[in-house]
Order: sequence, then structure tokens, then C-alpha cells
Amino acid sequence: MDREDRSLIDQFFPQLAQDIIPVDMLPYLPCLTQTDKEGIKSEEVNRGPYRATILLLDRIQRRTNGFQELVDALRWTGCEHLADLLVPGGEEGHHIDDPPEIDQRRGPAEIQLQPLDQETGILKILRLTSEG
Repeated sequence: MDREDRSLIDQFFPQLAQDIIPVDMLPYLPCLTQTDKEGIKSEEVNRGPYRATILLLDRIQRRTNGFQELVDALRWTGCEHLADLLVPGGEEGHHIDDPPEIDQRRGPAEIQLQPLDQETGILKILRLTSEG
């Protein structure tokens, strides 16, 4: 990412931090690694969306296509007003009309805990899979 793009992100950081929902943007940012995405999710859960946005923008600024992917992700997640701050007029030729294919599969199986069985005193663990 070039200096001008970084400068724009820094200039509009207060607005970005106020309106971005970091985890909603992750599927639209293929420039980020899986490790980046997991770290951003963890940051949002543990420290909140503001801190997750700081991490998100830091990681995006380290990627070659990060700025354009950020602008597109803002548009795809309903934050057109932020995309327009960064790229007034939408810069024809760079904006992609259709979002990338998003992998709708669940991650590892989710685990749900049930109350103790009153007769045996055993905590029941149910494993939920992505299969219907």
C-alpha cells in the first residue's frame, strides 16, 4: 500500500473506527491471511470492535491490494459513506460490482454444553456439525 492510501486511512480513522464492524468485513478481504482474520476476531471478542478495527486497518495497510480491498469491503458491508470518504466518486475501473464468493461453511464443529444430568451428575456435551 502506498503512502497516500495510508495517509487517507489515518486521516479518516475516527470515522472508520466508529462505523466498521470488523468481523463483518473479513469475508470480503482476501488479502488477509487466516491468522490475521483469527486475530481480528479474537481482538473483537476480547477487547471490542475499536481495538479490532485498529488491528484490521494495520493488517490491511501491510498488504499490496489492501486499500482497494478495504474500499470494496466497505461498499459490500453497507459502509458506502466510508468508501466515498476514502475514494470520492468511486474511482471508476477499480470498484468491483459483485462481492467475492464467500465460503459459507462453518469452521470446526461447534460445541454446546447442556446442564448436568441429574441422575449421573455428568455434564452433557453436544457436538454440532455443519451438516443440516
